[in-house]
Amino acid sequence: MNLARELHQLLFEHDCVIVPGWGGFLAQYRPARLDVVRQLIHPPSKEVGFNRHLLRNDGLLTDLIAHRDGLSFAAANALIDAEVAEWRQRLEESGRLEVPRIGIFYRDQQRNLQFDPDDRANFLKEAFGLAPVAASPVVPKAAEPRVIPMPTKAPVIEAVGQPSSPRRSWSVAAAVALVVLGGAAVMYLGSNGYGGLALGPRPGPTYAPSSAPVPPLHANSASFSLPEDLFGVRTLPLSDNDSVSLTVDMGSAPADTTAVAIAPRSTMRLRFHVIGGCFAQPENADRLLKDLQDQGYKASRLARYGELHPVAFGSFADRQEALDLLASIRREGSGQAWLLVR
Repeated sequence: MNLARELHQLLFEHDCVIVPGWGGFLAQYRPARLDVVRQLIHPPSKEVGFNRHLLRNDGLLTDLIAHRDGLSFAAANALIDAEVAEWRQRLEESGRLEVPRIGIFYRDQQRNLQFDPDDRANFLKEAFGLAPVAASPVVPKAAEPRVIPMPTKAPVIEAVGQPSSPRRSWSVAAAVALVVLGGAAVMYLGSNGYGGLALGPRPGPTYAPSSAPVPPLHANSASFSLPEDLFGVRTLPLSDNDSVSLTVDMGSAPADTTAVAIAPRSTMRLRFHVIGGCFAQPENADRLLKDLQDQGYKASRLARYGELHPVAFGSFADRQEALDLLASIRREGSGQAWLLVR
């Protein structure tokens, strides 16, 4: 039996497929990316990872084989156990195990089981049939120098049958200038009141003083002042016995201190979680949690993520701290890890 075919089929429909006695395969969405070295644009996909702590049978793979071959649940489990035993033998003999269209298993220098996914396999149904496309860099064109055309001399059109002469041209120009100056003078005189025949000076305006008596002015000794102990927008009377009021913005009260309250770090929301594994069975999550805590990590179990129980290496309020821990885990080979943002 070839489990690669069943795994390939299930990873299209599910994000977690467990092979009993071997481990779990996790599929995580990966957006489209640019391969600068190969100059290719890869479509969106589901990246496959492996978690060796997922050992308990969730029945997904066994149920598929049992329904397809018409076997009982126990018989299907026996076929899976035989295939896993063959995988272990091939891995020990050659140090390398390739699962077609899934990935390659091998052991590092510390004899830890490692997994490299097959980048050519895409388990995202929405991207089915999409192949990488070539990405050609766009080279900007150099700006071409702007050429300004030189003005050309306007052609001179002469009247047919009438020879042109300089003396006649000057006469026509002088007549036009006299007409323009005469029109301007008439407009100026008309606008200044010299529209009649008598061009004398215009009479100036006359002033007649008013005979009505002017009441004497008396200074009011009362003055308007703003109180010093009020703040905000207030409506105040102009005087004690006056019905006229004035709305004044008195400003805001001065602050007692300039200190800024900063929320303590313990009350900040922990949104970035470095996930070590997601389990359908809570017993597997507790086992990984104890394993990580024994290694010195501040591990914790998070709230259920769909039907799975996540276990985190650590949780942080700052994204950079979470990325530093993720890089350290991958560098030390402590296991598969990924970042969850909530």
